[in-house]
Amino acid sequence: MKRMSVVAAGMLAAVLARGEEIKHRFLVGDFMHCSVHYVDQTDASKNWTLKLPEIAFDLQLVGGNRLLCNRSKGYDVYDLTTRQKVDSFESEAVKDVRSVRRLADGRIFMGAQDGTVCEFDAQKKLTATYEMPKAAKYVRMMRFTPKGTLLLAAEDGAYEVSLEKGLEAEKRLVRKFALPRDRNSFMALYAPDGKLLLSGGYSKGLFTFDAEGKLVKDTVLKQPEGLNNYFYAGFQILKNGHIVLANWTGHNEGDFKPGWKLAELDKDHNVVWTWNEDFGGTVNQVIVVDGLDVGVLNDDASGVLGPAAK
Repeated sequence: MKRMSVVAAGMLAAVLARGEEIKHRFLVGDFMHCSVHYVDQTDASKNWTLKLPEIAFDLQLVGGNRLLCNRSKGYDVYDLTTRQKVDSFESEAVKDVRSVRRLADGRIFMGAQDGTVCEFDAQKKLTATYEMPKAAKYVRMMRFTPKGTLLLAAEDGAYEVSLEKGLEAEKRLVRKFALPRDRNSFMALYAPDGKLLLSGGYSKGLFTFDAEGKLVKDTVLKQPEGLNNYFYAGFQILKNGHIVLANWTGHNEGDFKPGWKLAELDKDHNVVWTWNEDFGGTVNQVIVVDGLDVGVLNDDASGVLGPAAK
């Protein structure tokens, strides 16, 4: 076992002494093994792994105990009990899809790496294509906001954009949240308090901005000796205000960097829980399912993942 830092060891000892050991049930996207893993820390016999046909960057619980995973031209949907594919959709209208979000009314939005966003109706018919400002390049996740705008996590920060039909691409920009250092942000989300959280990719920071785009907090995980921050990827805000963050650690064995795969931060951004099992490969996305109803469509437009607003 690698030697832990004095601070980390002391923190874990204090948690255990209070009898407050944290255990979660969660889904993670594993880039290295092109898989999704389900982990139940209360009963490891319930753990399972789902092998995917392509790497999934985005995951969404879409109701009926089903999980949506994006693929390069669309998405697949799997039953979480049988792990069988129950739906699949691809479109020639979009390529290099990195993010897919389904809404309560059945509409589906696909976000491409070049910043193009395609909208499909509940019958999977293409109804709109939105070109985004040229500066929003190398886009990964897209997330809706409480105002109905869209957040695009791009190479140099997050872009909040309008989906008003008929707007020119450059006029879609509402606000930009600039990375304070390079590069490749992965996901942006408005927290319930109105601040914006941005996982900064290779910048190795979880950044907090005020509503006007001013940086107010720069969080870097302090990992034990021998473990590395590499690329801060997907994250989730829990009901208690904690944040569970994925630290992606490489494409494959060739560039793998040992490091926590997941870390949970409290409201002050202190680390209170980590996960780093070898079988997890390199994690780029996470859904903590504790307290979630997997029978209904879930989204995080309000900040906290939960039942989608109708």
